[in-house]
Amino acid sequence: MTTLLIDDEAPARTIIRQYLADFPQISIVGECADGLSAVEAIRLHQPDLLFLDIQMPGCTGFEVLTQLNCIPRVIFSTAYDQYALSAFEAGAVDYLLKPYDRARFRQAVERVLAQAPAPDAALTRLLQRLEETKLPPSAAVAPTYPARLFVPQGARLIAVPVQDIRWVEAAGDYATLHTRTGQQHLSNLGISQLAQRLDPQKFVRIHRSVLVALDAVRELERDGSGGFYATLEGGRTVRVSRGHADVLRPLLG
Repeated sequence: MTTLLIDDEAPARTIIRQYLADFPQISIVGECADGLSAVEAIRLHQPDLLFLDIQMPGCTGFEVLTQLNCIPRVIFSTAYDQYALSAFEAGAVDYLLKPYDRARFRQAVERVLAQAPAPDAALTRLLQRLEETKLPPSAAVAPTYPARLFVPQGARLIAVPVQDIRWVEAAGDYATLHTRTGQQHLSNLGISQLAQRLDPQKFVRIHRSVLVALDAVRELERDGSGGFYATLEGGRTVRVSRGHADVLRPLLG
């Protein structure tokens, strides 16, 4: 698991770094002292976990999260207790109120680790069995594609109907499924694996890190270099790289 330490106070980041020494399975990929650099670092490193302060220069911790397409697990670390309710409403795993001791820190981190079981071969086989869709026999043997994908949520696996997926974004070795309702689900599978599992007549790869549902594309705008900007259902704009532009030919009149 990778993490970013985001706090405008260097001593606070030092304490987190020291306490994380008890957890060799968590790797620190960067530190930030303000909200704006935090947004850039999160987009660059795509960490699994954030230790996030709230009151910071540039923008608050909450404002950082609103600028992300894919939100990692978050442990807020702050000196202000009045934001706790808002933090949990934003999906925080825990809320560390400064000053906290090593035992309280361990409790928060263990809560994160309990929510993030490492993918293994057995889980992959289970996901494949759950996703199998039985179709009537036909004379021609054609590839079949699942009607739903199962993604981990804590100790459970929940079903995400493929028809609800509007686009898929790479998230390190994993991928984030974005649905028509605005929900996001982190899949154990990488984007290349999902590209093979989803029906290519319905989903196309428009960038090395993005898959889109063809019926979610609402507008295409040429970028002047052989690629496009695609506006999706809901207003999200994603870039279609020049190397992947040909996949959109079925949509061009």
